[in-house]
Amino acid sequence: MAKDLEKQNAKLKKKNKAGGKVIVFLLLVIAILLAVMLLFDPFGFGFGGILNSNGTGGANGAADTAVTENAAAAPAQTETTTTAADAEPAPVYVDVTISGGNYIYNGGESDVDTIATAAESAGEDVIVRITDDSATQNAVEALTSALEAKSIRYTI
Repeated sequence: MAKDLEKQNAKLKKKNKAGGKVIVFLLLVIAILLAVMLLFDPFGFGFGGILNSNGTGGANGAADTAVTENAAAAPAQTETTTTAADAEPAPVYVDVTISGGNYIYNGGESDVDTIATAAESAGEDVIVRITDDSATQNAVEALTSALEAKSIRYTI
């Protein structure tokens, strides 16, 4: 009986040693991963900015320094102002809501042809904003086909 207890104790000691090796191995792997994150910062997170001497906080100390020096050496750019004639016209939005199979435009129900004609007469920079309120696929396809036939831009 004493021999059985000694054998059990010996087995437990072997298991405990194996468990300790696994823990040491896991700690070693974690330490290596932390060192990689600290030194290289490969994925944009971690501690890579700590090692920079130029204070930019980026992982590429030399590249950051070169960009800073080039920006300082570049002459100051003057700001140009644009007049209303130079600027592109702002797009005109036509809002359409599709509820089920019904088209709601300008506060009331409408049909596809009326919406396409109104969008076409709104000008060259018109964009139809389509809002889906439990719309059927056929209703959406009918409206988008009519808009595409008249070369009218739309967003859903």
